[in-house]
This record gives sequence, structure tokens and C-alpha cells, in this order.
Amino acid sequence: MDWLEKHDDVIATVAPKAKAAVSSWGYDVLPRDEIKPEQKGMAEDQQGLLQEFYQTLEVSDAVELEECGKTRLLFYQIMDAFGKTYGAHHIVWKPSKNRLQAECVKVPTYFFETTTGRMRFLTSDSAQRGVDLETMGGRGAWMTYKGRGVMLAGVLCRMFKQLPLQDWLTYCDRHGMPAFLGKTQAKQGSPEWNDMADAVASIGSEWGAVVNTNDVIDVLSLAGSGELPYEKLVDRMDRAQVMLWLGGDLSTISRENGTGSNPQQDDSDKLHADNAAWVSEVINRNLTQRVIRYYFGPHAAELVELRLRTETRTNVAQELSVVDAAKKHGVRISQPWFVGKFGIVEADENEKALGEVTAPVTVPPVTSAFNSAADMQALLTDSLATALGVRTNALSALDAYFAKLSEKAESDELTNEDFLALMEAAAKELPELFSQSMASDLATELEAAMGTATLNGMRAALRTNKES
Repeated sequence: MDWLEKHDDVIATVAPKAKAAVSSWGYDVLPRDEIKPEQKGMAEDQQGLLQEFYQTLEVSDAVELEECGKTRLLFYQIMDAFGKTYGAHHIVWKPSKNRLQAECVKVPTYFFETTTGRMRFLTSDSAQRGVDLETMGGRGAWMTYKGRGVMLAGVLCRMFKQLPLQDWLTYCDRHGMPAFLGKTQAKQGSPEWNDMADAVASIGSEWGAVVNTNDVIDVLSLAGSGELPYEKLVDRMDRAQVMLWLGGDLSTISRENGTGSNPQQDDSDKLHADNAAWVSEVINRNLTQRVIRYYFGPHAAELVELRLRTETRTNVAQELSVVDAAKKHGVRISQPWFVGKFGIVEADENEKALGEVTAPVTVPPVTSAFNSAADMQALLTDSLATALGVRTNALSALDAYFAKLSEKAESDELTNEDFLALMEAAAKELPELFSQSMASDLATELEAAMGTATLNGMRAALRTNKES
């Protein structure tokens, strides 16, 4: 069985799939369903200790020394008994002052015999009867288990597959290449005859013949007419291997456009779930129970257990139809739930979303503390008063400029031409001075008085009206 699992092309494909279906999804250490309220405290303690134990658990193989890992490898190794019926791990306990650790070493199944119904260790290759495990550290040092044993039927399928494969190969060897028949009027042994024989021998890879034109050779065909039976039988046995390991013929071997049906997929999922539950029971019986008794005493109640996760398949189309039906009946669907349920990533506010040509223009929200029209009137009155004050301050800053200009105008030394030139220069300076002294201060005071968010909203409203 071990040899076939490595060398048969179909078994070497489906066996790892069946094992990975149990080991790939991880595990949880969870309280049992029947815990009483007063036991919750102890259940939490057991849960924490067991989580630590399984996180530090080491797993290896007694023969394949390079094979080592953690709990995932342990699940994978236990599934070996699903094929070979029996399995065993030697448990090397490693207690310390503060915690308990262990290493599980997988021992090949062919190191044991079960003539008495219990696994017994064979001390040599030639031994017919093994020794009880109680004499090899006791049952506490071993984790033994019995699985479904699909490889017994798999060996028979392999035998019925090997026979037609050999016949098929023989048929191809005998009938795969054509034969060549040379005909000549030359006498046997003459140079012409020998030339024909050499020509037939040079072009034929299997067999050929040279005859006189008057000679006759009858051909007896041993090839069957129509479709050969070998391929169908080989295909039937390959499908049987797939069904044994995966619970359904989901392969596409020699089937054009073949796919697995939903009932077959359901059968496969049920088988994987059952295997996961079985592996969990094996571990809880041999490891979880012993760890709890080590920490809490030989009579402690087992309040937690290890549970393997399994793959869950969802029908997205069916679930979306339920959501649509709920919306039609007036049910308000939570958007965060919908996004999380179907793994949807929402676009940011300024990010182009699916189906949009350009990214949306984000308009800052208009926020205010208006509770009534009177509040709004008061805000506007205060803002305008502030603006008038700013304007007054800006104009008062120009007083010095006009005073200086007035002094020059009243001077007797100033001619009419000089006065006109001074006024023209002032006209050019006033806009710049007005802009610097008044406009910026006015904008700052308005924002402080009315609020930046309110002004942004006003700008957005003005921009929207302009565009429309």
C-alpha cells in the first residue's frame, strides 16, 4: 500500500488531496457545548493551556527523518490510516516546571501486526507476532487509531488495472508498427533477391519478408475490431480509486468536457467533513484528554476539545438573490455586513469606482450650528459687522498716505505739474495697497466669524449653480 501510494499515478494524486482536505484549514480549541455556567472559568483555563500545548507540539517521522512539522503534519499523518486502516504515533512527552510539551513520531504501519485485534509492534522484519505496546512505555506513550482503510479495495483496483495495462502494452508492441513485404521475380539467393531482402530489412523496424511474385502469404489478424477493451477497464479502475479517496468521481479522466456534478461534490464535502471529525476525535482521545489530566488531575472533566476546520462552499448567486428579495420586501440591509460578507472593497471618496468614467468631485459637507433662522441672522449680522470693522481698519491705514499727499499739495513749492504727477502715482499704488491691506484681512475675518466649513459649502453651492 505504501509503495502504491507513491508509484501509482492516480493514487499518488488523490491520496494527498484527501489528506490535505483535512489538514489544510487549521483547527480551533473550543469549549464543549454542554458546559455548565459554573465550569466556564475552568474551561477558559483548559482552553489556554491546550492552545499553548498544540502551538508547541512537534511532529516527525521515525523513518523519514527530514519530515518534521507542527499540527498540520499531524493531521496529514493521521489521515494515512484512512488509506491503510491502522496508524500509530509514538508520543515523546516533555514535561517541564511550567508547562507540558510533546513530540509525536509517526511509525510506519508495516511495523505492526493486528492478529489479536490490537496493534502490536514487530521487533524485526522476519517477526510474525509482535509485542504489546504496554511493554514499550505503556499505552500512554502511543497514539494508535483505526481508519476506514480504502487502500484494501485500492490494491484490488490496482491489480485489475495492471493486467489490462500489460495486455495493452503488448498489443501496442505487436501491432503498433507495420510490416513490409517485398516481392521480386528474382530467384532466391540471386544478387537481385539479396538486394530486395536488404532493402526490406533497412526500412522495417519490426519484421519483414521477401517472396517471389508467385508466392502467397496469408495474414491472420489478431487485432480486435472496433474499440479495444483495455482503455475502458483501466479507466474504470482509475475512477474507482478517485471515488475511494475523494468520495466522488470528480476527475475528467478520458471524459471529454467532464465535470463533477453537484451531488458528487456534496458527497465529497461530506466525506472530508467526516474525516476531519474523525481526526479530531483521535487527537482528543489520545492527546487532549492526557494534557487535561496532567494539569487538572486524573478525574478532571474535559471541558474543551480540538476541532478541525473544513472548507465551506457558498453559493454566491443564491445568497445575492436572498439579499435582493429582502430589499424588495422592505428589509434594510446593512452595508458593512454586505461588504464584509462578499469580500467587497469599497472605493475611496476621491477614487474612481467600478463603472465610473472619472473620479467623483468631493464637496466638503456644509456644517453649521444653526438651530433657527434667528441664529443664522445673528451670524450674518456679526460677520458683516466684523467685515465693516476690517474695512474701516483698512481705510484708516490709508489716512497717513492721504495726509502726506495733502501736505505736499498745500506746499508752495509744489507746482501744478508736480501735483498731477503725485496723483497719478497714488492712483497706481492704491489698488495694490487696498488689496494687501483689506482683502486678505477681510477674508480671514469672515472665515473666523462664519466658519471654514460654511464658506466651503457656500463656494460649492456657487460652483454648482455656475455649472448648471
